[in-house]
Parts: sequence; structure tokens; C-alpha cells
Amino acid sequence: MSGSDRDFTPADLEPIGAMIAVAFTGAVIGLVGAGVAFFVGDLGLALIGVGVVVALSSPIAYVRLRRLGGS
Repeated sequence: MSGSDRDFTPADLEPIGAMIAVAFTGAVIGLVGAGVAFFVGDLGLALIGVGVVVALSSPIAYVRLRRLGGS
């Protein structure tokens, strides 16, 4: 089976897919922060905060993109 018909290019990723990936990345950062918080409290809390900001920026960006597209 040839891999040429299954090559992935960045243009294949639609904006909604990118936003979902960003939301999952934020969730992972937050979960890592929760795990680290048991050992290094300040670093863990900082990672949780960053994870929340990243995860929430994705839906906000989606709503803004929909509004700009509808205008």
C-alpha cells in the first residue's frame, strides 16, 4: 500500500479541527498541571491556569470566526 494518497498537509486541517486540537492541548496542559501540583504547588497551579486559558481560547476563537464569516 502506497502512502502517497494518505499524505497529510497542513491545508487539509480545517479551522474547526485546529480549534479542537487547541482545546485538547489546553486540557492536557491542565491535567499535567494538576499532576504536578502535588509535588510543586506553584508550578502546578501555573500550568492549570495556562491550560484553562488555552482550552477556553479555542471556543472563543470559534465563535469569533463564525461571526466574522457571517458578516
